[in-house]
Amino acid sequence: MTAHWLNRTEPPRMRLLVPLLAVLALLLVLVCAPATLAVDPTYVQLAAGMYHTCALMSDGSVDCWGGNAYGQATDQVGPYVQISAGDVHTCGLRADGTVSCWGKNDARTHGRAGPFTQFSSAYAHNCGVRTNGDVECWGLDTTWDHIVVVDQIGPFTQVATSVGHTIALRPDGQVHGWGVDNFGEGRDRYGVNYTQITAGYNHNCAIKQNTWAECWGGNSYGQSSPVAGGYLQVSAGHLHTCGLQVDGTLACWGYNFYDQVEDVPGGAFVQVASGHGHACAITTDDRVLCWGRNDHKQAIPPNVGDPGVTYTWDGFYPPVESDPMLNVVKAGAAVPLKFSLGGDYDLDVLDVDSPASRPLDCSLLDPSGEFVPVQSAGAGLTYDPVSEQYAYVWKTQKEWAGTCRTLSLQLVDGTEQLAAFRFK
Repeated sequence: MTAHWLNRTEPPRMRLLVPLLAVLALLLVLVCAPATLAVDPTYVQLAAGMYHTCALMSDGSVDCWGGNAYGQATDQVGPYVQISAGDVHTCGLRADGTVSCWGKNDARTHGRAGPFTQFSSAYAHNCGVRTNGDVECWGLDTTWDHIVVVDQIGPFTQVATSVGHTIALRPDGQVHGWGVDNFGEGRDRYGVNYTQITAGYNHNCAIKQNTWAECWGGNSYGQSSPVAGGYLQVSAGHLHTCGLQVDGTLACWGYNFYDQVEDVPGGAFVQVASGHGHACAITTDDRVLCWGRNDHKQAIPPNVGDPGVTYTWDGFYPPVESDPMLNVVKAGAAVPLKFSLGGDYDLDVLDVDSPASRPLDCSLLDPSGEFVPVQSAGAGLTYDPVSEQYAYVWKTQKEWAGTCRTLSLQLVDGTEQLAAFRFK
């Protein structure tokens, strides 16, 4: 064999056979290689706000549902490693330690560079634990003349925020608090080694090393009186608390106006989150169940179909503003309740005995008593095809002067719309 054989021109048949063999080899690799199936992301963590809920997925994205007036329930691509929901904003912690937020930002509640290891969102401020253990806070500076946005020198391992106070957990299990302290919710907590903390409207709860839950602060509704037993995690809502017990079941205690304490689902769960009047939890078979307040569909997760027809609600029209705004009217006056549902659904849009009203504490804005159907000052519910608005004229009572009441519209799509009134 001579050296020039290496440069010999291949015959035409060989030039065709080589690429054909390459294609066949590639097909063989593809056929024999193990199949890779697309896997849907699973639920990792829940965060419940005032009127919305968000879920962190295993792929780092965020899936939200419920009230979205300020964009607080807008789905996010991420990726995130932790999320937390305020009243009308939501934030997520990225792997690089930065915090990114979406929703209302008039109190400068949006993102922070950090880097943080954990953070918490509240009514209008956020706090995060920096990598050096210090706590950094940002957002609304004062609540009821109490300073809540105050950085704290650590070391801390966890922070939990609420409307007017914040608490942080030290490595030795002690709790440091600041802000509003009407019921002891903003004070330090020593003498007990805690492993996890959570902050509600005027109370806090924590898990002790023996897995028992302990709460302190306001207890007018039993929100600081935990159900006996061992817990893996606790989550404080506005005036109620829910906990994941060591056997995987749930227990809730405190304010029950929306049945958020009474309607706790059975089964086995891995995480729970409490909001303003609702709660949601992740089941062991990767579903999300919610219960309690549902006026903005905050208790209807994506894996549960909406019940029947779904209306488009964008609030009451003037002169009435939706909850939590307090409408001031003269006792005995006729109040026009105007709203749109996104189309003409005839007049069968209200549940039986709706609209209804119940007493409301004018200072705390806490409702009490049972709902009672209201009187109409006109022909009941009507619909105007020109404006595409429904209307109901509410006949208020003269004896309500000096009091407050909550008005409820129960719609047949399973949602409840509320408005608060003070009568002069």
